[in-house]
Amino acid sequence: MLVYIAGSGAMGCTVGYHIQKNTDSEVILLDYWQEHIDNINKNGLEVTGKVEDKIEIVALKPTQASRKADLIVVMTKSMKLDSMMQDVSHLIDENTQVLCLLNGMGHERILKEHVNLDQINMGVTVWAAGINGPGSINISGIGSIDVQNIGGNEEEGKKVADLLEQANLHTKYDSNVMHAIWRKVMVNGTMNSTSALLKCKIGEFFSTNAHKKIVDDLVNEFVEVGNADGIKLDKKEMLDYIYQTSESAKDHYPSMYQDLVKNNKKTEIDFINGAVVEKGKKHNIETPYNDLITQLVHAKEELQKAE
Repeated sequence: MLVYIAGSGAMGCTVGYHIQKNTDSEVILLDYWQEHIDNINKNGLEVTGKVEDKIEIVALKPTQASRKADLIVVMTKSMKLDSMMQDVSHLIDENTQVLCLLNGMGHERILKEHVNLDQINMGVTVWAAGINGPGSINISGIGSIDVQNIGGNEEEGKKVADLLEQANLHTKYDSNVMHAIWRKVMVNGTMNSTSALLKCKIGEFFSTNAHKKIVDDLVNEFVEVGNADGIKLDKKEMLDYIYQTSESAKDHYPSMYQDLVKNNKKTEIDFINGAVVEKGKKHNIETPYNDLITQLVHAKEELQKAE
């Protein structure tokens, strides 16, 4: 199987590394960062943290790849999904499956503009990783992945899940993946944005006296909007999961912190807290806390002139 990783930052390289290392599939990393590409092709991909290794793997810009894909794992930033799908369109035919593992929700609306619904697999992961530098990643948290083909093509969806499970990515086929996606959005919506705004690790935010009310107010809105959107969400279950995750990730700077604070990049806030605001409007549900978080992050992006 020929697998392209479309967006080979920390998480893309994590997935690509595991597939290349542990299966018979051929993996090609696709990215736009030329120094990263050059270092990987010259020196191999270095993996540190929970996994210590270095492997040979091919890295290219999307437009440089030519062979049709069996699977494209989309790992670019949410706001760049449409342009990435345009840049890999020449690699897709009717037999290509696409797996989306991006943070947030609403990506299926964009993917449907590029491929048929039965080619789209939505997934959610709680692996954690960061970039050390060009050609080097750090895996800071061993996690799991849930996958579902949202077009009803369960046979192909299970093949994708089986490949990732074989790759030691701890993957299962989930017939209700949207529940898992909403749960992950709640984790990101209570940790990523707050850590980015407060310039702190997850554990530092959760050690403050203010965190409990902030988390509770945000989760109230997530649960109300999610239930109105047809996703059965239990508030206590969601809070238990958030606090469990906050403990296991207490020493982690989340991706939004890395984007905004460390690298001065625009964030995925519109696909996380902002997505709840938009869905709330559709259901006539007010979401003042998520709206405020969203606008504060955008204000910080504007003040910093984030790229």
